[in-house]
Parts: sequence; structure tokens; C-alpha cells
Amino acid sequence: MIEMNLLETLAAFDTYGTLSASSIHLHISQPALSRSMQKLEEELGVKLFERTKNRMALNSTGKLAASYARQILNMEKEMTTAVINHDRSLHTISVGYCAPSPRMEIPNMLSRFYPDIANLSDLQTEAELLKGLYQNHFTMIILSHPMEDPDLGCMYYGSEQMYFSVVPAHPVAVYKDQGVPFSALDGETFLQAGNVGIWENIKKQKLPHSNFIRESDLNSLNTIINSSTLPGFATDVTIRLFRSEQNKNRIFVPITDPEATIHFYCVYLKNNTTKLQKWIDYLKSNS
Repeated sequence: MIEMNLLETLAAFDTYGTLSASSIHLHISQPALSRSMQKLEEELGVKLFERTKNRMALNSTGKLAASYARQILNMEKEMTTAVINHDRSLHTISVGYCAPSPRMEIPNMLSRFYPDIANLSDLQTEAELLKGLYQNHFTMIILSHPMEDPDLGCMYYGSEQMYFSVVPAHPVAVYKDQGVPFSALDGETFLQAGNVGIWENIKKQKLPHSNFIRESDLNSLNTIINSSTLPGFATDVTIRLFRSEQNKNRIFVPITDPEATIHFYCVYLKNNTTKLQKWIDYLKSNS
């Protein structure tokens, strides 16, 4: 059986063309690389190289062998990734999120249904989430739109409404019952969390003349907000989760634009249906 390191040296030589460049890439000496080439020729029982005093190059048989070597190396890499991901999937539920609020709620709910299985979370763009789902990096993902794909299951999760967070003296505070559009505060400077997922693009589109001061640590952000007169953001979810401990001197004014409301969908590969059945039944019962 041909050793994988011999195939790696052949593929590297095919890519870099010289012993010097190949040895640098592989972090081995040129004599060691040359010995690997000779050993591979011996194991295959064919000549792979044309050698002259100052030059060594692949012959046609060597180029064919290098092509197969690259395919085998890629397959070995794919196999390793697939096996590791499969084994991890047996012991974890990995969830990708397009926005922070579902990420705050869902892990605790999953822990109730699957107390013996670890659940991991990640916040990424929706394109990255879909790619990760199809590659089995995620068990399920939370998107802002439904998916129609014969290989996918899709369940409605819930919605989130954005609010302006302002001090009582701010001009829009009087509209806390009826709400205001994004344009009412366009041009102001806002305090906000560091990574707000899909909300980021919405804010940039609807508040093109505004500046945003970001603070990744939520405790620090709350301290800054409570000592500042600058407006910020909240949602019905964050108000429900944190109202008792943060932004005590703030008025929450609903934003009336349709873009200020996001509907979330739980999307998963159908071959994970059995594993997620308890979660799916919960979503069905609350739909």
C-alpha cells in the first residue's frame, strides 16, 4: 500500500516543479524528498521522472500518477472531515443563527429536550449558514426566510420586532405607543452590540446617514447605554429577556417599517429529522 506522504510529495512536485520549491512547501530536506520520489517509483514499479544532471521533471506516467495522487489526497481529506463531522453529530446539536436573539433562546430550550447532548451555536451570514448545513457542519440553522428544497425541512420559529431605545427626553419618546419609522432617527449616532447578524444590513440600508458605536460585551454596552443619552436598539425579545436588569432609564419606541420585523425559520436536513423530532414536535405545537 502506498503511503500518503509519498502521494503528498508527488502532488507537491507536480505543483511546484522543482525539488527546492517542493521541499520548502513540505518542510523537508531536498535529499529526503528525492528519496521519497525514488521509493514511490520502486513501489509502483515504473519510472515517473526524467532526470538529468541539473534537472528533474515528471514524465507522462508521472503526470498521470500525480493527477491520481491529488484525487486520493482530496478524497482522504473529504473522508476525514465527513467522519469527524458525523461522529460529532452523534453527540452534539450544532445550530447556526442569522441573528442574536434566537441564539439567546434556543440553546436553553434544546437543553430541555436533549439534556445528554451538547448543543453548539454560531452566528453567521445566511449564505454561510446554508453552506454549513449542506456540509453537515450544522444540525439545523435559523434563517429569516423559508426554504423550499426536497432535501430540507423547514419550520416557522417566531418573529422579532426592532425598537429604538431612547432616553425619556428624546423627541421620539412620546411615540412609544404608535411607533416611528427608521427615517425619524436617520443621521443620529447609535450605540449597538458588536455583532447583530442580519440586523446589520437592515440598519445600514434604513439608516444610511447614521453612525454606530459598537460594544461587543453586553454588560459593558448596558453600562454605557444607561449612562448615555445616545439612542440604541432593542427588540421585543431582548426587552422580554433583559428588561428587569438593563436600560432602566430607557423608553422603547417600536419601529414601524416592515423591515423592522423579522420572521425566523428553523431549517434542517431531512436526514436529521429523527434526531430533531422532539424539537420539531415542539415547533409544531407552538405554530
